[in-house]
Amino acid sequence: MTQEAQPQFVSVPVPTQYVTQVYAYLAELTGATATTPPVSTVPPMNSQDGDQLPVVEWTVEDFRRLMIEPLSSVQVIIRVLDLLAKQPDTRVSYTSLAQHLDMEKRSLQGNLSAFTRAVRKHYQRRNWPMTWAEAPTNEPDLKSEFYYTMNTTVAERWLRARSRS
Repeated sequence: MTQEAQPQFVSVPVPTQYVTQVYAYLAELTGATATTPPVSTVPPMNSQDGDQLPVVEWTVEDFRRLMIEPLSSVQVIIRVLDLLAKQPDTRVSYTSLAQHLDMEKRSLQGNLSAFTRAVRKHYQRRNWPMTWAEAPTNEPDLKSEFYYTMNTTVAERWLRARSRS
């Protein structure tokens, strides 16, 4: 009879603004495989225009401000955030998001890109309130796709902001 090895813990100082991202990364590691890359809150874009902007945690007030943003692309992403917040810490595929939103994938991609520009311009940050990771998929004609996740802490903030909007 063998005993399972007990995990060993170590303390690592982490700047406050990165704590939720570190927690999200650790959550991803518990279900990750060798082919699953780390998650990111920095949008999957080839643009470097926001690289100098900081990664800043999203607050309830940030979310309240976001919800009244009139840009149609932001309104689409609000629907994405609603979906993700209902199932925190659960990966949702790009294909599934497009289906839930009743949108074509390329339209969703355009809205995600526009959201990135809005976040950089109006919120002076380069990170989204959700994480993403590319992973293998069972979708026909695709080897991999992006999966989006909102961690529990951010989901709670989002739902708090939604309840008072």
